[in-house]
Amino acid sequence: MTNRLNSMRSSKLTLKLMRWLMSWLRLPLFVLNGWAALLLIDYFRTPLKILIVGAVIAFLLGHPLRWMERHGIKKAPAILMILAVVLVVLGLLGLTLVPILVDQAQALSTNFPALEQSASEQVQTLDRWLQSLGLPVNVSGMALHLSSQLSQQLQAIATGIPRLLEGAIGGIFETFLIIVIVLYLLLRGASLWNGIFEWLPIRLGTQLQTALPRSFRNYFIGQGTVALMLGSLLAIVFTLFRIPYGFLFGVVIGTLALFPYGGTIGIALVSLLLAFKSIWLGLTVLAIATVIDQIVENGVAPRLMGHLTGLHPVWVVIAILIGGKIAGLLGIVLAVPVASTVKDTLEIYKPKRPSTPAMS
Repeated sequence: MTNRLNSMRSSKLTLKLMRWLMSWLRLPLFVLNGWAALLLIDYFRTPLKILIVGAVIAFLLGHPLRWMERHGIKKAPAILMILAVVLVVLGLLGLTLVPILVDQAQALSTNFPALEQSASEQVQTLDRWLQSLGLPVNVSGMALHLSSQLSQQLQAIATGIPRLLEGAIGGIFETFLIIVIVLYLLLRGASLWNGIFEWLPIRLGTQLQTALPRSFRNYFIGQGTVALMLGSLLAIVFTLFRIPYGFLFGVVIGTLALFPYGGTIGIALVSLLLAFKSIWLGLTVLAIATVIDQIVENGVAPRLMGHLTGLHPVWVVIAILIGGKIAGLLGIVLAVPVASTVKDTLEIYKPKRPSTPAMS
């Protein structure tokens, strides 16, 4: 009897020890699995990029395809019509807008020394004025350091635009593979996705099948439409007001608006850059861009986007940082819809807490 009791106690201690070890090993195992996943993603970066880009394009083109099917057009002719329209639009953009962007970017890069000289003169004037008021603030040192850092970054971006376009045109094989994936997903994508979801637990697969398209639809259609409107309006207004490099800056701000808070950051950077040429010019651009941004964000965005992601702003920033670290620009683009999908999918596992009675 005593031996049996000792054996039971030993078994209980062993179980407690195993539970304690498993609780402490969860974090190292999670980190190890995450590190292995990152290595796999980095090793298969190119094929994953092609697959993801193709899937996103097919998802976006799926909306007009379904609309055309509802109006009696068969799938194959509808796909050919959509691809023809996309190619025509891209060709028109390449022949009209892209050369303007390249010219203004190169002109901006060439005129950077003049901007730096103008900024230096304005900062020295401000520094003398502050010293005359008895304020011991060294504006010159801070401003010149900021100007140097900003000019280096912007020069690198401006001079890299032609190389970026050449690289995009040069990736003919990758473009061909993306087109093949898009065509396949448009034709038989439903069977592929259903086959993937069937391998998941029923509850998880059902929730993911609902959350994934909703998150990507809300983000890309809503955020993309707002960014297109903001960029187009700013490019037109800047051009009408004869803002230097106005078309380029409008497109840059609109592109940054594809990401949460990107439009605000773009407006601040453009205003600061033009303030190097003239403080009043920078303030004018800031006022114009802020008014247009508020009109779009408060007047148009709520009607288009509604409940976009349901993510807390802090989680949005964290998702963008993690996405950029893992997959660069593509990771930044996909960070928010992926994070929203994860949040909506995990809702089914959230513990249900009893409702607290109302205070009388």
